[in-house]
Amino acid sequence: MTKISSSTRFNEIAAELATLNGVHKISDIVNLILQISNFKSETLKGIPSSEQYGAYSPDRFEEIGNLFVDMRYQRKLRLRKLINKLLNAGEFNKEAAGHLDVAMRGNRAFVWDGLRRAVMAAITGINYIPVSKLIHAPKASEIDMQEKEAKMFKMRNADTETMRPEEIFKSKVVYRDPEALAVLNVLKNANLDVEGLNPSGRALGGFKLIETLLNAKKIQEEHLILSSQLISKIFPNDSVISGYFLCGLSKFLEVLDNNFDNAKSDEEILNDLKDYVNSKPKKKQGDFTQRRLNSKPLESIAYFIANNVIKLNGNTNKFLSILNLDDDEIGIMEDLG
Repeated sequence: MTKISSSTRFNEIAAELATLNGVHKISDIVNLILQISNFKSETLKGIPSSEQYGAYSPDRFEEIGNLFVDMRYQRKLRLRKLINKLLNAGEFNKEAAGHLDVAMRGNRAFVWDGLRRAVMAAITGINYIPVSKLIHAPKASEIDMQEKEAKMFKMRNADTETMRPEEIFKSKVVYRDPEALAVLNVLKNANLDVEGLNPSGRALGGFKLIETLLNAKKIQEEHLILSSQLISKIFPNDSVISGYFLCGLSKFLEVLDNNFDNAKSDEEILNDLKDYVNSKPKKKQGDFTQRRLNSKPLESIAYFIANNVIKLNGNTNKFLSILNLDDDEIGIMEDLG
């Protein structure tokens, strides 16, 4: 593991763990946690050290120090959540933890399900832990093995409440699900990032909405890309792009492109957006989405943009009629303002 620093501060180490990618030894992760100042004496105060599982046997156990994890398909490791789980339980409960699922990549054992249990066991003093082993095919490539583990991980965890849509998507990308790869390609073209899959892009908020719309072909890539570019220019210092704003602006651009021969240029649209954002009081991304309707989020955000932000040169009424919002829905939006 390449450390960001030799810090002993909880928040800095938690941030490093949350951004792990690639292959790591679990012992390196544990050592980084134990590096936190007064971790054992203060953070885990009152949590007893765990007794070993009994006599070690290589057919039932693996030494935690020999285990690896591939973070390219795993969920983010959230240290505060992991520690709170231990504190709430008051111990590492070996019976409840059961066994880890590991996959043998040659002579290296990779935990594909049970990373958090392995870490909790190790920080309470356990040296070896029961495992269930999958043996990869002898001629399988590293990519083939990674894809198989990722698929099993997704199947095991996708239906649990603890796995976020972004995390499910990340595992789908690793095992090369065609639909997920198509969505990732759009995100990369739009310079957007989800779960570190496009590190140079802006973080995307509200990923599930984007994924659903793209898979259902209810939003077009060209409009999503332009919307991302426009939002990045009018909010250059925002680290996260709102999914709702992104999709609402995309809907606005779609209606404009498909129905108006005298539509404004991209530069004119950008100037109108800048004028609105910089008018007093200065606007945030949330100002574009606060009047959205849950039943018609894209249409209601596009309505707000057409009615309040982008000057449509006498075409505003025609634009609004295309959105199919009735008087009651428009009234609700006005009340939200």
